[in-house]
Amino acid sequence: MATSTPATKSHGRSILRIYFLLMTLVAVIGTLVSLGFLLYAVGKKVIITNDEYIVGERYYELDMCTQGVSKPTVANQNNMAYPTDTEIAKCKEDKKTTLIQARNATFKTDVLGESIWTILFFILLMVHYPRFMKLNKKD
Repeated sequence: MATSTPATKSHGRSILRIYFLLMTLVAVIGTLVSLGFLLYAVGKKVIITNDEYIVGERYYELDMCTQGVSKPTVANQNNMAYPTDTEIAKCKEDKKTTLIQARNATFKTDVLGESIWTILFFILLMVHYPRFMKLNKKD
């Protein structure tokens, strides 16, 4: 009876194959997640107007313009000064301008950060995926 020994595989190839598989999976998942966050930031900026953003998320800052300011005196420690209608209108306009500028700055930092992560994960994918496929085709 002739016995044939199966071809032995190198463990180095198995470890290398597992490494390329894991790095490819990490790169694909990372690219998709960071691209999702990037699209979410852009979509949120495009769909939600500045007025909706202020009313929905930051209205409390506009509401603070109507609040009284404590100005205690020696005679009256509970003295409150309330703003006039013109002061309230000016305060609200200034707050709206500030909130819109803050939103634009946050949008730009979100887009910049997520773009960098997307590019890094995509580079990782482009480096590891072809080598993973090449290694699998040889066997």
